[in-house]
Amino acid sequence: MPSDLPSELIRWLENMERLLDWLAQSGAQQKQLHEMVERLVRENEELREEINSLQNMVTHLTGQRAETAQALESLAAYVAAVKDQVLRQSREGRSSE
Repeated sequence: MPSDLPSELIRWLENMERLLDWLAQSGAQQKQLHEMVERLVRENEELREEINSLQNMVTHLTGQRAETAQALESLAAYVAAVKDQVLRQSREGRSSE
């Protein structure tokens, strides 16, 4: 038996120990990364749902805005017509006196 066999065996065992430690750390990191990916996938889906909800809300509000604008235009036209009628009646009332 060679005289350096015990030191070689010790070095080999130390290297194996470091390798096993590294593999354990890599496994733990892989688990953490997998959990992180799962969380990000869930968050991404939640954000997609929220975006869809916001898009629906924007569509609804845009429709309401158009209806409100139409109603305001109709009201403005009515007010203008009433104003013109009041002015016309006011002029006619003065000119008949």
